[in-house]
Amino acid sequence: MGKILNIFLFLAFLALSEGSYSQDIESTNQTVAYIDLNKATGNHKIYVEEIAPRITGQTVEFHFPKIVPGTYAIYNFGRFISDVKAFDKAGKELLVEQLDTNRWRINNASELNKVGYWVEDTYHSDSKPTVFEPVGSCIDSGKVFVLNNFCLVGYFDGYKELPFTLSVTKPSGFYGATSLPLVFSNENKDVYSAKNYFELHDNPILYAIPDTASVMVNNTKVLLAIYSPSDKVEAKYLISHAEKLFEAQGKYLGGILPTDRYSILVYLFKGRSKSGSAGALEHFKSTSMSYPEVSEDRFIEPFKDVVSHEFFHIITPLNIHSREIQDFDFINPKMSKHLWLYEGSTEYYAHHVQVKYGITTLDHFLKKMGRNILISSAYFNDTLPFTEMSKGALDKYKGQYINVYVKGALIGMCLDLRLLKLSGGKYGLQELKHDLMNKYGPDKPFDDDELFDVIADMTYPEIRDFFRRYVEGPEKLPYKEYLNYAGFDFYEKLERKVPAMLGADLDGDSTGSLIVSGVNEFGEKLKLKTGDIIYSINGEEVKTFGFDVFTDKFDKTVKEGDEVTVVVLRKDKGGAMKKKTLKAQTYLVEITDKYVIVPSKNPSTEQIEIRKAWLNQ
Repeated sequence: MGKILNIFLFLAFLALSEGSYSQDIESTNQTVAYIDLNKATGNHKIYVEEIAPRITGQTVEFHFPKIVPGTYAIYNFGRFISDVKAFDKAGKELLVEQLDTNRWRINNASELNKVGYWVEDTYHSDSKPTVFEPVGSCIDSGKVFVLNNFCLVGYFDGYKELPFTLSVTKPSGFYGATSLPLVFSNENKDVYSAKNYFELHDNPILYAIPDTASVMVNNTKVLLAIYSPSDKVEAKYLISHAEKLFEAQGKYLGGILPTDRYSILVYLFKGRSKSGSAGALEHFKSTSMSYPEVSEDRFIEPFKDVVSHEFFHIITPLNIHSREIQDFDFINPKMSKHLWLYEGSTEYYAHHVQVKYGITTLDHFLKKMGRNILISSAYFNDTLPFTEMSKGALDKYKGQYINVYVKGALIGMCLDLRLLKLSGGKYGLQELKHDLMNKYGPDKPFDDDELFDVIADMTYPEIRDFFRRYVEGPEKLPYKEYLNYAGFDFYEKLERKVPAMLGADLDGDSTGSLIVSGVNEFGEKLKLKTGDIIYSINGEEVKTFGFDVFTDKFDKTVKEGDEVTVVVLRKDKGGAMKKKTLKAQTYLVEITDKYVIVPSKNPSTEQIEIRKAWLNQ
């Protein structure tokens, strides 16, 4: 009986403590948002209340972001908000006027106590344009909640630098995975704190029945949380198979990392996503990823590619960023001209770390850089100054934006090689970004117009000329000259003979499937048809991700006259997809490779030293 009484008293104490805690946070000058996940509706909506800070003045505007950092797309998150109402402390409704998609004006604001409104999630909404899933919200009662907080929590204009508290009432057994500081938690509720709206918006939360795993990268605890609707993919599998990559990233960055916690939040979806896309959105201390639910062995490669890129964002922009990011305007954003740094150098890091520490082969790395040269030359404006494209990424040059991941990585490679050449192999891009991180850090932004001069002062005058010609100017990067520094030859065209594999033109879809869009000679011999989905080649299942690696393996192991077996998925007369096995003897065909990088046959001692400093081989 005594034990029962003690438990009762303990529970009563918890209830009183929670009530007192709520009163305490509401009494301070901050915004407090309340979300009850248990009250989400079947049509993917949820009600949110926000207690306002102390407002001075007779009117105040209540905002939802037009855009958020890292997206470079106008999404207008206010279009998912409805029935906004404002109340004073007595519960009397105040006049609210909607000014545009993302802004509401509240009258008699000095009397304002709270606002309430309904939020529709973006994963299921028919509103256009469709929001890329890693940027959006999922409200799926009893299953999973993806909370990108800028989708659910607005801010009062002029008060977004004040602290924010987020109180989430959660279903029994659910766990909230996030890097947002947790200040209170029990079985039913989690309370988080943020120093301002930027920190709140920048830390997504994944609520689900927990499937988590973690690994230490230097001083940083990396938490992985995954929602796999059919339980095909487990967190412990991903962590164990990506362990070498995490270890390599720790070595690559070296020393103490700028955050003690990093979260990787993975949402896997069945079938096709609403946006038709898959990928991730970086945050300062986390990343949110959305991808089709496939088997673990198929998912591990795209997972590693995403992690390899996104984790490096703890350097840029967490510790190296401009005022445009530090003081981000969610309604009227001003773009930085340094996308070459934020996304380009980060994408370069993602591949450079893997070759430098043996996660991938030298051949694979060189082919990746060669493909980047091909893509940036063939599909984008290769003479458009990169800084100009960055400034116009939202509007004038939004069609060129993807080039930040392609040519941006090549800028990183060439800058790295130029620095290594000038320093005799002692100072490269890794050292430069480390020095920039020490100079600036998370709370000290750089001036957009001064960064190139700062870098030149920190390194060599020749580096200012590099930026002037190849980043600010229209000149094409001098791949042949710079690759030669490390003993590599560069060819714009190179002919070779390889065994015919498919004889078809291929398109890819959001699930990674390879779809036949055209058939040539060997494809006709196989009896391929337009619309066939390639399931396997010589017994190995193939997808868009990793297809280049498979092709390289095929070229090296299959000989002229060998039989090639291709299994396709093809519609039968009733419209059902059926497997069909096709076979044909291969023969050699001549192909022309463009933008080929190969090791020089007789590199000099200096070239070997720079190559070792660059690639550790």
